[in-house]
Order: sequence, then structure tokens, then C-alpha cells
Amino acid sequence: MKVGMVGIYAGVGFAVWLIGAVIFHFGGHLMFESGPAVFVLCAIGVAVSVCVLLRATMDWRKARPSDAVTIAVIMALPGLFGDTGYILAFPTLTGLGAAAAGPFAALIVFGNAALLTYALIRAGRAATT
Repeated sequence: MKVGMVGIYAGVGFAVWLIGAVIFHFGGHLMFESGPAVFVLCAIGVAVSVCVLLRATMDWRKARPSDAVTIAVIMALPGLFGDTGYILAFPTLTGLGAAAAGPFAALIVFGNAALLTYALIRAGRAATT
């Protein structure tokens, strides 16, 4: 993979994280205060969204499916670093109570796990063909 591509994938990952941070700032209370069913639906939505985004970004850049894991890691890293600070200052940045930081972190871990699982499956399929 070319060095320039790393910057593009990291930039896409950062943009996704930033958009998510803004959404959580303005709409996080709906997710955390509307019950577990809404939270589960949001978690599934996040998981599906990041997988679709990975595929769309790879198709856009005409990346090889065998590079899916590397690309997924590059895309996830800016958000993981950003979420470290976001969780530390969670009440200030979101206006939510500190108790909501745990479910938020669980949602982030779940979304990243889904992304990496999808990338592994995609790369595995490429290796068998």
C-alpha cells in the first residue's frame, strides 16, 4: 500500500470519528436515556455503518480485499486515540453523566470489533479465491 493511501484511510477514519463525536454530543442523551432497546439498535447501526464505510472506501480507492485488515486498522486508529480523550472528558464533552461513559465505551469497542471482524472475513475470502 502506498504511503499516500495511509493518509487517506486515516483521514476517513478521523472524519468518521469526528462526525460520531458531534452526534454523541448533540444526540447522546437520546441513546442513553431511551432504554436498552434503543441502545442495542444504535450499536447495531454503528457496526453496520462502519462495515459499509470500510467496503465503500476500499471500493472507492480500488483497494485489494486482501488489504482489508490493514485498512480497517488504519481507519480505526484515529477514532481509538480520539475516544481516549473523549471518554476522559465525557461529562464535559457530552453533557451526560459519568455513568454513561461505560456504555459509550462498550459501543465504541463493539463497533471496532465489528469492523475488524468484517475486515478479517473480507481478507479471508480474498485469500481463498
